[in-house]
Amino acid sequence: MIRPPHHFMNLRCKTPKAKSMSTSCAQRDCIFPMHILGGGSIGFLFGSKLKTCGDVTMLLRRHNKPRLKETPSDGSFTAIKYFAPVQVRRTSDREIITTTTTCDIKAEIIGDAHDPIESLLVCTKANDAIPALSSIWDRLDRKTTAKVIILSNGALAIRDSIQKHFNDHQNVQIITATTTHGAYTEQISDTGNKSGYCVVHAGDGLTYCTNNKFIDACQKVGWKGGALSDFEMNMMLWKKLAANCVINPLTAIHGVKNGQLLRLDDNIDGTITNILEELSSIAILEMEPFIQAEEDLEVQARLQRSIREHFSVKFLKDFVTTVMTDTSDNISSMLQDVNANRTTEVRFLNGYVANLGEEKYSIDCKNNKGMCNKVEDLKY
Repeated sequence: MIRPPHHFMNLRCKTPKAKSMSTSCAQRDCIFPMHILGGGSIGFLFGSKLKTCGDVTMLLRRHNKPRLKETPSDGSFTAIKYFAPVQVRRTSDREIITTTTTCDIKAEIIGDAHDPIESLLVCTKANDAIPALSSIWDRLDRKTTAKVIILSNGALAIRDSIQKHFNDHQNVQIITATTTHGAYTEQISDTGNKSGYCVVHAGDGLTYCTNNKFIDACQKVGWKGGALSDFEMNMMLWKKLAANCVINPLTAIHGVKNGQLLRLDDNIDGTITNILEELSSIAILEMEPFIQAEEDLEVQARLQRSIREHFSVKFLKDFVTTVMTDTSDNISSMLQDVNANRTTEVRFLNGYVANLGEEKYSIDCKNNKGMCNKVEDLKY
């Protein structure tokens, strides 16, 4: 689980000027209307919740069309022709389904509509993010400085990929977010009905974002979390990346649940240390612009101490161990992908660390690179 960042909430610092164009926290008055990119469990979970306080539309690929229902024609020239029937089930602590609610979310087939998008919530898998964004990028409203909120795993890698891939990324707000809500998809309970989707909300979590209005919307529907500064969000995302760089590839390689990593042979501890040593070095270097943005030398020193403390190998290792314990019965998304012969997100996790090290800092992150190779060599 991602803990609330109380341990560095008192460290307020400036946003590095080099990143101010793409990570600005300047807000318009409303986060709606919102489009959600990604028809997986998190996308539909957020869609089903946020539609109760604003205008939400799912952006879905064409293969989803048989699962949608057509909206009745009202004679208007609207691009919204479909809605997605969604069942949301909640589980108890014993993973027993306790409640089921249904709702209809407006939906568009990507490529069918061309009206401007003002706010976009990205909930795709990391490796699908850039292709998915490319399919709707021209629809982002430059007049209102469209907001692109990255809620996917590997948010840091996706943010950097956007800046590399899209030449006009300065004309939109790139916003990072993270959530610990647990969700997964299931077959819809009505076996005679092939349309629709079913999402199991397996656990309440916390949602954090650098956009106040997005957090306001989440809180309106009863979800907890908070708005963070760019500094706080980057600290949180690097810690989350540390957990993902350890747990995801190692559970996939060994074919075990998260908690079982704690009970593997002694060699696993050394592997975890090696992964985190490399990540620690890169994370500290990546946070340096926040330090340099401060003019007060005392503030600089305080920030540097905090960054080095929270990104020390010992601190990161303790954090990762806590996540393993808290999610001990979980099957990691990477192990699920390997078992289903799907492309994994390893290149946006360990690969992100390795590429940053090599391309930006001339540091050979061979252990994270090795995790990428081992995962991609797996045949289940």
